[in-house]
Order: sequence, then C-alpha cells, then structure tokens
Amino acid sequence: MDIEVPEGLNPALTALGWLVGRWEGTGNGTDHEGNDFEFEQRIEFSHNGSDYLYYASQTFLLGDDGAEAEPLGVETGFWRPKADASLEVVLASADGWTEVLLGKIAVTRIDLLTDAVVRTESAQVSHASGQRLYGKVEGDLMYALDRSTAEHALRPHMWARLKRV
Repeated sequence: MDIEVPEGLNPALTALGWLVGRWEGTGNGTDHEGNDFEFEQRIEFSHNGSDYLYYASQTFLLGDDGAEAEPLGVETGFWRPKADASLEVVLASADGWTEVLLGKIAVTRIDLLTDAVVRTESAQVSHASGQRLYGKVEGDLMYALDRSTAEHALRPHMWARLKRV
C-alpha cells in the first residue's frame, strides 16, 4: 500500500497522511448553466499537530491558449477523521456558501456526501448538495465533484488529476 505518514503528524490523522502536501494540475468542469470549462487547480493539505488537516484550494479558469484567464474559485476548510474511518469535512467557499460533508476513508480513497449547506444571500450559485470522490492513483490526487443547485439535480461539476509539487 502507498501510505505516507509525514513527520509530526498527529496519530489521529494517519489515514489522511497521504493527502498532506501541495498538489497542482488541470481539470475539467461543467458550470451550473451546463457550460464546459477547463481549469488549473492548486490544493494544499497541511497540519499543525492537531487532529485535523487544513485544506486550501484555488482554481483558475483557463483560456483558449491554456493560460490562466481568471480566478474561478477558492475553498478552505478542515478535514477531521474519526477512529472508525469516517470523516467530517467543513468547507467554506469564496462564492458565498459553507458545506459540511460526511464520508468514509478506504485507504487512499475518500467518499464524501453533503450533510448541510448554508448560503449567503449573495451566493453566486444556489449550491444545495454534493458528493466528492478523492483518490490516489499512480501517485497523483484525482477527484470528482458532483453538485446540485436549486436549478438542477446532482450532476458532474468538476474533475481533475493533480500532481504533488
């Protein structure tokens, strides 16, 4: 198994140790109106000795030339594993919503489902629920994020393959 335990990691985080570090790459998506797009993403999972991982993600829309065209989104949050391999994730988005996801850790695969979403009055998208799948494949971080809004049922939203940097 390809399990990594970074130095100084709280033992409660051992199951998530493989996530720790910086990841970068490109992905594809479909926005809430059904338009396809390509993006670049930077994710960092870090720890401070406590029993949670700190998560920060930035995405940038890519132009036709493949260069960053404009900021697309920012998320930050906390990943809190439990002894029974369950996981609680709390995320806040610059787009005006906060989401709580619950899930399971299966070695280098993580499945998450929305438990609750709270949106601000000015939220850019009426995000209602989601599911996420994260996994380590050939040393890369791959994920798929499905989302529902007030306007549409759960459907694919973003997916990417990121490399550790």
